[in-house]
Amino acid sequence: MKIVQRMIYFLISIAGIILAGGLPSLLAGLNDKKLYTGHYWRDINEIINALMHPGSLKYTIIGGQKERDLFPYLFDPIFYSLTVLFASFFLALCLALVLTIVTMLFPVRIRNRIKLTFYLLESLPDLLIIMVIQLAIISFYKKSGILLFNTASTYDDKAYLLPILILAILPAVQLFRMTIVSFESEVEKDYVLLARSIGIGKLMILVVHVLRNAIISVFFQSKKTVWFMLSNLFVIELLFNIPGITRFLMSTMQPVLFVLSILSIFIPLFIFYNAGEMILAKKANRGEEM
Repeated sequence: MKIVQRMIYFLISIAGIILAGGLPSLLAGLNDKKLYTGHYWRDINEIINALMHPGSLKYTIIGGQKERDLFPYLFDPIFYSLTVLFASFFLALCLALVLTIVTMLFPVRIRNRIKLTFYLLESLPDLLIIMVIQLAIISFYKKSGILLFNTASTYDDKAYLLPILILAILPAVQLFRMTIVSFESEVEKDYVLLARSIGIGKLMILVVHVLRNAIISVFFQSKKTVWFMLSNLFVIELLFNIPGITRFLMSTMQPVLFVLSILSIFIPLFIFYNAGEMILAKKANRGEEM
C-alpha cells in the first residue's frame, strides 16, 4: 500500500472520529423523534476549531466546577495508558510465541491437548481473571506481609507491572491461537521439509525459519487482539485506580475532549501498525526474491 493511500485512510479516519464526536448532540432529541442537526454541526465546528488551537482548551470533570488547562495535563494520562497497552501487547506476543514454539516441539497428540486447554482459557471472563489475581495478591500479602505487586495506583506510586501482566493474559491466549495455526501451516511447506532433510534440528527450524515467516501473518491478524485489549483497558484502569486516558474519557462528556481522547489512542496505533506493515512487507518481498 502506497504512502498516499495510507494518508488518505488516515484522514478519512480522523474525519470519522470528528463526526462521531458530535453524535450525542444530533441524537439528543431521539426520544422526541427529532434530529438536532443545527446543534450537531455547531459541535463539529467547535471540535475543528479546538483541534486547530489545542493550547486554549479547558476541561471540567463531571461533578466539578473549576475549569483547568487541558494541556499539558492530558499528556500524562495518554502516556500512562499507552505504556500499559503497548507493554501488555508485546508481553502477550512474546508469551504466545514462546508457548507456540514449546508446543510445536511436542507430538501432535499432546499438542492438541495443549491447544484445547488454551482455547478453554480464552472463554474465561476477563473480569474474573482480574479479580482472582487481585484477591490472590491481597491474600498473600495478609498472610506473609509481602506485597508482590502494587494493586492500585497512587499519586506518588503508580502501578505498572500487575496491570500489564493482567491485561496481557487473555491476549496472549488469543495470539497463541493465531501463532499455532501459522506455525502448523508453515511446517508443511517445502523449505521446512528441505531443512529437515539436511539435518537441521526441529527447534532451530522453528526459531530461525518458521518464526520469521509466521510472525508476519500474526502481526497482521493481531489488530483484533488490540481492539480487545482496548475494551479491557478501561476496566483495568478503573480497578487499579489508574489515571489513564480511558478514565479521563469517562469523566467528561464534552465532544472536544471525547475526540481528543480517541485520537490520542488512534494515532499511535495507526502509526504502529502502518510502520510495522511496511517493514514486514519489505522483509516478505525480500524473502520471496531470495
